[in-house]
Amino acid sequence: MKNSFEIVFENVSMLRIGELVGELLSHADETEYIEFSDDAQVGDGKAITPDLLTARLLSEPELTATIRVRRFATTAATIDLVLIRVIKYDDVVDLEMSFDIDENENENENENENENENENEKPTTIMHALHEYALTIANLFSTGDVYGGMEPAADFATRYFTNHLPGPLPFDRN
Repeated sequence: MKNSFEIVFENVSMLRIGELVGELLSHADETEYIEFSDDAQVGDGKAITPDLLTARLLSEPELTATIRVRRFATTAATIDLVLIRVIKYDDVVDLEMSFDIDENENENENENENENENENEKPTTIMHALHEYALTIANLFSTGDVYGGMEPAADFATRYFTNHLPGPLPFDRN
C-alpha cells in the first residue's frame, strides 16, 4: 500500500532558496523537469540553476516552482520519485518535498538488492531517518519550522515530527 508523505521547510530566506534547492538536487540521480506557475510550458530540469531560481522568485510577487526528481538519495533513505515545490507568497518562501512510500513495493523483488536501500523498511522508519536529514538541512539554511508527516503535513495530526519534537504520529507504529 502506498502512502503519501511530505517534508516542509517554512520561511526559507529568499536569498538562500536557490542554494537549498541546489543542495536537494545534488541528491537526485535525475532532474526530470521544472515547471513555474506563471509558465504554460514545462522546462528542462537540467537547466535550473540556483541563481535562475532565485532571480525568478525575486521577480514575481507570487510564484510556485515544481521540480520532479528521480532517485533522491540521502544517508537517511532513497526515494524513487520526489516532487519539490518552492512556493512564494506574501514575501515568504516555503519548500515542500512530496513523495510516496510503499510498504510492500519490493517484497518479492530481489533482482538488485542495492537499487532501493530502504526496500523493506517501514514508512515510519524512513520518516524517522528523514527527520534527522530535514533538521540538518533546516540548520544549514536557517529555515523557519520544519515538519514532516503524511500528506497534508500542514495538518498537525498527520505529522511524525515538528522541528526537534516527534509526533503526534509515533515513529514506531506497526
